[in-house]
Amino acid sequence: MTRVRLLLAGAVTFVVLPLAILVRLGWDPLADADRSADDGAHRSLSGHATAVGWVRGATHLGDPLVVTALAMVIAAGCWVSRRRTEAVYVLAVRALAVALGFGLKEGVARARPNLAEPIAHASGYSFPSGHALGAAATYLSVALVVSGVRPRAGRVAVPLAVVVALVVATTRVLLGVHFPSDVVAGLVLGWAVALLVYLPAERLVSEE
Repeated sequence: MTRVRLLLAGAVTFVVLPLAILVRLGWDPLADADRSADDGAHRSLSGHATAVGWVRGATHLGDPLVVTALAMVIAAGCWVSRRRTEAVYVLAVRALAVALGFGLKEGVARARPNLAEPIAHASGYSFPSGHALGAAATYLSVALVVSGVRPRAGRVAVPLAVVVALVVATTRVLLGVHFPSDVVAGLVLGWAVALLVYLPAERLVSEE
């Protein structure tokens, strides 16, 4: 358990924090790579109406309202089933993800991509991606709860949660509302939050 904590803390320390610092400082190599990737993604999607429709639909899996509603529904179900620790865990993960996302956005204050003919628009700061962070944290927290209740189902739920978060992150870049570094930071931080909060929650369950 200690080793897992160290690995997660390392992921945040050596991925999220360096990215935040480099973005805040406006490090040219990272900025150039981000812009180049965004331009390429935008060109690959532009003019393909069907693909745009699918991407627009998939990105809603990470909408703040969607992941918040999912967390509340799962928490309510756990509470009714007398799984109070799991209920608190899911809500705590969502709350922490929101707080960390807001704090980083305000601290880094990165402007959104500026494309000549954007496919989509989004307000607020860009780093980290709130959709990627929310999807990574919420879907993995739900999958871990499922895994705790039904271990066999967890073998499918956990990989599925990871795939959903990756899909959401990809759509944010394809739509041109985030840079790749935004979604990478969001994913790593989201997964770290879900796992770091899960460890003490799992211990509480085992002691009940």
